[in-house]
Amino acid sequence: MENPGSPYKKLKTARGYTYNYLSVRGQAGRPTLLFMHGFPDTSHGWHHQISYFRTKGYGLVIPDMLGYGGTDKPTNPAAFSHTAIAHDVLDILDAEGAYSVYVIAHDWGASIASILSIKHSERILGFVFIAVPYLVPSKCPPLELALKEQERIFGRPATGYWTFLTKDNAAPEIEKNIESLLDVFYPADPEIWMTLMNMPGNLEPFVVEGRRLASAKYLPGILISSQYREQLKNLLLQGGMTSPLTWYNCTVQGVNDDIIDGLQPEDLLIRRPTLMALAKFDYVAFESYVRPTMHQHTPPELLTEKEYDTGHWIHLEDPLRFNSDLEQWIETVTNS
Repeated sequence: MENPGSPYKKLKTARGYTYNYLSVRGQAGRPTLLFMHGFPDTSHGWHHQISYFRTKGYGLVIPDMLGYGGTDKPTNPAAFSHTAIAHDVLDILDAEGAYSVYVIAHDWGASIASILSIKHSERILGFVFIAVPYLVPSKCPPLELALKEQERIFGRPATGYWTFLTKDNAAPEIEKNIESLLDVFYPADPEIWMTLMNMPGNLEPFVVEGRRLASAKYLPGILISSQYREQLKNLLLQGGMTSPLTWYNCTVQGVNDDIIDGLQPEDLLIRRPTLMALAKFDYVAFESYVRPTMHQHTPPELLTEKEYDTGHWIHLEDPLRFNSDLEQWIETVTNS
């Protein structure tokens, strides 16, 4: 039953999964913004954007993505088909009467935004990718080969941490040492990702042994308490980590391998105005990967780039500038 005083709603989508999502009706003339988060996060991770854009009269639709928060938590990798999740999101938009929206996506949210671009572009006014770029689905090679290819291209592997997150023991180990995982994913020094995230075999012992390091000011941990950190930790633990980790497992198990079969190269081009927010100190989504990817798939007249002196969590680390840039870009697109 919905709490009449809460901006959150529940909706069972056409395929039977119940989503928990924040819904704010926009004022006349204001567009609706769809925000989609990644790992390990919930809809509450957009709190800076919620407070800012709500007061400006924008409509907001912000789901706990599948596996998180108050949304259902399946563990079958097939449930995490990106095409199916994109349809879930469209079901939510339909329920809210939001036919056309701006899509703002971070981390795994970028994968779903990419499907919306490829298959449902008519529903989208514009795309915003934060840190992680537009991602064309493709057949996923074995993880070991993928890491070798990353090393060949970038001089170092990028996603070595996947070797732990896709293990059968990852969920219970993370649940026992959730603080350790949060310290790594929200670090005070983003350069620690060059060892703990890029290099295979390093994240697992750090988490399993319950090691700690200084967390970022926007999500403090050691010595300093944080209401948002406690909320995030509790939401992750209440549902367990098996379902959130299935985002990784579904990919390595090939659930999304056939999404673009039968499509032409022009079908993979972004056809809406797009803002790419680049994180200068993101050591997984390297700038040397993000820029060429966006340029390859976005006509130059549709692409705007903004670079931030932050790590991966631009919207948490520099919310004042990001919110201002986002609003100015939306106003430019809307009025053009």
